[in-house]
Amino acid sequence: MPSPSSRHPSRDTQVLVTVNALPLAVGVLLSCSTPLGEISVYGRLTLGITWAFTQLAVLVAGTCWYENRAASSFEPPSATTAASRPAGGAW
Repeated sequence: MPSPSSRHPSRDTQVLVTVNALPLAVGVLLSCSTPLGEISVYGRLTLGITWAFTQLAVLVAGTCWYENRAASSFEPPSATTAASRPAGGAW
């Protein structure tokens, strides 16, 4: 049976999904309008390709951010306290 905390997505998960859903929605709108996606941004670089690269960058950056947050929230406490050392000073 899942724990109560695993049934509801954490705030970090909600942020990750929201940050990636917005560029995805704009990308879907761009894909529905061919003339809009074909607008030249620089030389042969079009708005559609530029947005695809932007969406990829947001996905990679968001995933790295989420991974770092998830890893730091599950790290065990360090064992450097005096109570955790063996008695008598033996290593």
